[in-house]
Amino acid sequence: MKKSDFPLLMQHPDIVYLDNAATTQKPAMVIEKMSNFLTHSYANIHRGSYALSEAAELEYQRSKTLVAELINCSPKELIYSYNATAAINLLAQSLVNSQVLQKGDVVLVGIWEHHANSLPWMALAKLFGFEVRFFTLNEQYELDWEDFQKKYTAEVKVVACGQVSNVTGGIYDVKKIGSLLREETFFVVDASQSVPNMPVDMQKIGCDALVFTGHKIMASTGIGVLALKNERIKKLNPMIVGGGTIKDVSTTEFSLQSNAEKFEAGTPNIVGAASLAAALDYIKTLSPLGTLRGAMEVIFEHEKALAQYAVKRFQALGNKVQLIGPQNEERVALFSFIVKGKENFNQVGEFFAEKGICIRCGGHCAYPLHKQFGLGGTCRMSAYLYNTTADIDQFFEALEGLIAAF
Repeated sequence: MKKSDFPLLMQHPDIVYLDNAATTQKPAMVIEKMSNFLTHSYANIHRGSYALSEAAELEYQRSKTLVAELINCSPKELIYSYNATAAINLLAQSLVNSQVLQKGDVVLVGIWEHHANSLPWMALAKLFGFEVRFFTLNEQYELDWEDFQKKYTAEVKVVACGQVSNVTGGIYDVKKIGSLLREETFFVVDASQSVPNMPVDMQKIGCDALVFTGHKIMASTGIGVLALKNERIKKLNPMIVGGGTIKDVSTTEFSLQSNAEKFEAGTPNIVGAASLAAALDYIKTLSPLGTLRGAMEVIFEHEKALAQYAVKRFQALGNKVQLIGPQNEERVALFSFIVKGKENFNQVGEFFAEKGICIRCGGHCAYPLHKQFGLGGTCRMSAYLYNTTADIDQFFEALEGLIAAF
């Protein structure tokens, strides 16, 4: 986990990059793989009978094999999209199209959701007459189980929530949520903030669908993952159709594929898939045994160490800074905060930028959560595998300077 593996960080030694919840930097292995793939192996996939196409097809499928190993599912249960937002929209539309969701039904959503996992449900609810409810967090930013159980009524057909909040940094017990659901309830987990930072096991969670995006785990933009249980694949049909999704077409009707390919309309992001494979290849190098599971344990231990170090630094500031998130060990190294007396978060962000520290300020595409706690916005710093305690120290040196300056 060396910064020297990341060309951009070497090109900009004067910055401290702490905006990893938004996107991660790319190791040289990923950049070189994308360049080599475009230079030596690029062609369209599916049904090409020549060597270049066959090589591209192999790389596309290899990436799915690696993703399946990463989250513990079958490669045949993987659907590639363009990001997590597109994947959730695809899934939500398919649930409506297949009448799993109908008028009078309820979708129960976590209040901490990124808009990617709330707006698709809300938009479809307006069109098709079902309801979206939110279950909340308590004052310690932990899941309010009483509120969840009160709102999980017989009308709830879908539960959708994130495993890690992109605002609080809290790890939420999606396995426990899954254990409380009726068998017929469709359970969707947004793992965009958990898959890059900790081991994630779809089988242990017990969800029907799991979603994440490649660019937050060192792959390129434009590649998202929807993992969907095989029995659900068989029963759901997409709204978005086109090349690659069908078995047969006439002038009056068409029949869809019976496998995951029916959800991948048109030409996929082949280069993005190759970049995701390369990112997972890089992650494997972090494990002494060369396994993705072992590597994710290494990453998570590093994350937890950075998180606990940062928690202590925040606590040392007392009431000068309000930390928006749990202060226990059930978190990743992602922190949203407000500097007391300096609620103009844009000015705070600019102050950090002048010090060469990259953080993000605003609503973080999670307005309902901010509104639950009466917040207009927050500043967020988020570390990743290439960050060090020295980076955290530089962040707090700047934060202490901000407090002293005004």
